[in-house]
Amino acid sequence: MRKRNHISTQTSLIEDPHHTESDPEETTIQPSHPIDDFTLDSDAAAPSSRSLPLHFHAASLASHLKQGKIWWVKNLTISIAAVFTYSYNNVGNHSTNVQIAIMTVITLVGATPFCSTHLIPAAIGAFAGGHNIIGSTGLIDNANEIHYSNFGWLLLLSFAVGMVWCFIVANPRWNILDGYAGRLGTTTFIGMNLVMLTIFGPLGVVDWDRYYYGMVQVIHIAEEDATLPLASAWEWTEEAELAIGYVLAVLWLGIIGGRTRIFHQKYIAQQFESVDKGSGAGKQPPTPLNNVLVPVLWTMLSIFAVNVTQYKHGAGLFNGFAVGAYVAMASLQKITSTGKFAVVSLLAAGWGLALTPFFVGFAGKSGFTSMMGHVTHEILVNLLNRIRFLWKLRQQEQEMQQQQQQQQQQQQSFSPTSSESIVVEEDPETTNTLGQDNEANFELPNEHWPRIDQKPKKEKFVTKYQRRQQQRLKHLQQHEEDEGSQILHHRAWVALPADGDGVWQHSLEQNAEKQEQDIA
Repeated sequence: MRKRNHISTQTSLIEDPHHTESDPEETTIQPSHPIDDFTLDSDAAAPSSRSLPLHFHAASLASHLKQGKIWWVKNLTISIAAVFTYSYNNVGNHSTNVQIAIMTVITLVGATPFCSTHLIPAAIGAFAGGHNIIGSTGLIDNANEIHYSNFGWLLLLSFAVGMVWCFIVANPRWNILDGYAGRLGTTTFIGMNLVMLTIFGPLGVVDWDRYYYGMVQVIHIAEEDATLPLASAWEWTEEAELAIGYVLAVLWLGIIGGRTRIFHQKYIAQQFESVDKGSGAGKQPPTPLNNVLVPVLWTMLSIFAVNVTQYKHGAGLFNGFAVGAYVAMASLQKITSTGKFAVVSLLAAGWGLALTPFFVGFAGKSGFTSMMGHVTHEILVNLLNRIRFLWKLRQQEQEMQQQQQQQQQQQQSFSPTSSESIVVEEDPETTNTLGQDNEANFELPNEHWPRIDQKPKKEKFVTKYQRRQQQRLKHLQQHEEDEGSQILHHRAWVALPADGDGVWQHSLEQNAEKQEQDIA
């Protein structure tokens, strides 16, 4: 009988205390598949899947369900959480706020020891089930008729959202919006729009006017659940009060949730430093706080505090708490300070007020609002950094130009150029006399003067006899030129001789006449 090695069906999760990623989903856990640990002897062949025992398949299935890393397990978790949230919010005669339903489901899943690895898919499912527009083709109200077919449409929506999360947003190749606020809600919002455009809208499950419902019906600021006729619309003072309360609610949750996580991260860093120095020997630093549960718990506490006061605009404040909580879930590597959390929360509140009449009742709208605030903050920061860089570059160029001008001025002061001229005021009479004297003394340059750009000629080697002969020729040429320029006529030249042979001529004149005759 063949022997089989021990089959390990449990995987160990080793958490790095220094890990500060924004999503618990991002902590990469790569368990070995049970089949990989199944080894046989060298002389045995690998068995087929049919030969594996039944308890092995059950153990493998239980391991996958516990880890929650396979795509179908994530989709199953999203669907279950969506059904729980939708039922808690809509089924029954009681009226429950959608944000209370979402935060309750997330808190229960996070507090359950066996479901801690399913927190991220459960949060996405809670966002998918946190709406009440399935089957609502008329006015939106809190008394929608819930049919069994609504749960079928909800499961279809949950499956689409799960596929978007597993294969697009959380795909390791892309990691879209990794570390940004509202990443989970944005995933739900994308899936909701895909299903709306392809199934819900064409089949009439949800009216198309939900995209612009606030433009044709009365929707209060911060999108409260009630829809009233135009005659019972609130006054602008109440709308302003609700808008201010919504903005303050977003700021409160964004700041308190982000500050709590930053404080705990600094505390962990101090504990690690003490362990490295040896002062904290025997003590293990605490594990980092969950970035989803901390804002959710603060949201639940804030909702309970407002609910006790029975404030009439409490639903608008609950929506503000939700948007602020999603801002506080962002990665501390993206938002590193409390001031940045406050700025992102303020921008998200502005987007929430602007998107009030649009996408009314859509699942994941609050998360999408917080994501838009974070993305807007990143764009503004990059734009300001670009402006600062260009400003510094321009200042450096101006400083360089000033330095060059100063250097040129210094060079001109030490070595004045020919272009510089000194202007002296003088009398016109003195200037005229000086000009006449200069004209009289001015002489044109001789044509035989050596030119500056002319290269000196090389002297040829000549003997003493040749040099004397050249000097004699030059002397004769100069003598002839002098005689030719000054022709003297003696009185004897024009006198007639006694024998009457004609006018006597000089030998030079005779030679000139002979040359003219020869030429003729």
